[in-house]
Amino acid sequence: MNKRNTIIAITTFLIIGLAACTGTAKEDAEKYRKGWSLVWEDNMDTPLDRAVWSTISRGDLAANRYMSDNEALYVPREGNLILRGVENSANNGELPFLTGGISREGVSPGSVRRIEVRARVNPAAGAVPYISLVPTSGAENITIDLMEAYGMDNFVYQSITSEYTTTQGMPDNPPSSALVGVNPNQFHVYAVEKYPDSLVFYVDETRTRKYPRILTDIPGQFPFNNLEFNLHIGVRVNRDARPEDMPADMFIDWVRIYEQKVEESTE
Repeated sequence: MNKRNTIIAITTFLIIGLAACTGTAKEDAEKYRKGWSLVWEDNMDTPLDRAVWSTISRGDLAANRYMSDNEALYVPREGNLILRGVENSANNGELPFLTGGISREGVSPGSVRRIEVRARVNPAAGAVPYISLVPTSGAENITIDLMEAYGMDNFVYQSITSEYTTTQGMPDNPPSSALVGVNPNQFHVYAVEKYPDSLVFYVDETRTRKYPRILTDIPGQFPFNNLEFNLHIGVRVNRDARPEDMPADMFIDWVRIYEQKVEESTE
């Protein structure tokens, strides 16, 4: 190899190396959150890892009435996991739809966590894609919704459900639901930070609302610190949805869980 070719080869090598370093730096910067440490992530680059995620079982809850572990509802495609809601081709009259949903550990009692999900939806009338934290037992009427997208709406909801907001009839003190004007058909990052005294919601790094613990004698106002919560992501289909409107899809690009950094002592 002559001197000129050697210089070209070295220059090319350096350019490639710098590009690789730049890509890594960009990726790290994208994941950086001031005051938080990334402790777990799933980039959805491979088929659903059943050792990490569980499919949500069919149950009596509205979100679970049509759940199925059929592989056709969990589609890996171009770095996304697609969860589907479809017409049941083998409909026996009792199960007109099949929907996909996944679950994994979210936050443990007393922990401070930030959870982020980058996702978009392919909507259908009567379908409700959702990203939620629910108690591990699933029995309590308690939900933290990072995102709910109803039918063909071009906005989403971030909301709280508890005994206080439902049974006790106190959904407005403090406000338990917020409408966020983002188009769910496009990719957005939906996030929540869970603290001992509040829940703080975000969309695309913009803080959208805060739900605080308040002083009240009414039970069930802030039951979020004493229960272990699972992260549920799925597609819910209402009973009055029309089969011909299906499918409905949720595209999940990635999921990240952060823990709050502990400040180091200066002593």
